[in-house]
Amino acid sequence: MSSRSLTMSDLLAISGYSRDQMRGLLEAMPIYASRNSQVRVAKQYTAQDLLVLRTCSQLESRYGFQRSAAAGFSDALRSVLSGPRPLSTTARLLFTFEPLNVRYVEATEAIEEGLLIPLAPIFHAVDEYLLPGHARLIWGQRELGFGPQRINSATDIQKPAAAGRPDQTRRTP
Repeated sequence: MSSRSLTMSDLLAISGYSRDQMRGLLEAMPIYASRNSQVRVAKQYTAQDLLVLRTCSQLESRYGFQRSAAAGFSDALRSVLSGPRPLSTTARLLFTFEPLNVRYVEATEAIEEGLLIPLAPIFHAVDEYLLPGHARLIWGQRELGFGPQRINSATDIQKPAAAGRPDQTRRTP
């Protein structure tokens, strides 16, 4: 991963939002609304911020949440999406509304009520953005990286000497 800092342009790229839409979403979220920055200095974000904002933008644009409802889950999302977890293609987030809560669940768990959102597409989008071309290594097949090689080249392959022919066998004195 590159060492460059993540800025508003990265948030726009990962969410698909316009600058005004992203500003509105950030202002609705308590943790981002309270950030102070100097005039004309870009705010910096982390990879976890990309995950949280990608998830909130999906809640708003794909699942029809109002911005305030999506932003209401931001603190819970931040805590659920923090920390390492085993790689799972069946990982999901369960959103419940009374009380407002977000939970990380596996597919085998029984669910009574709530909105269930798969995490794999969200993780894949953020991974592909941060490591272009390498995200499929995590979720799919790995590249072997052999590179171009010559095949059946006469200079690379030595033919074995024919046995039984005296003119081709090597004799030592």
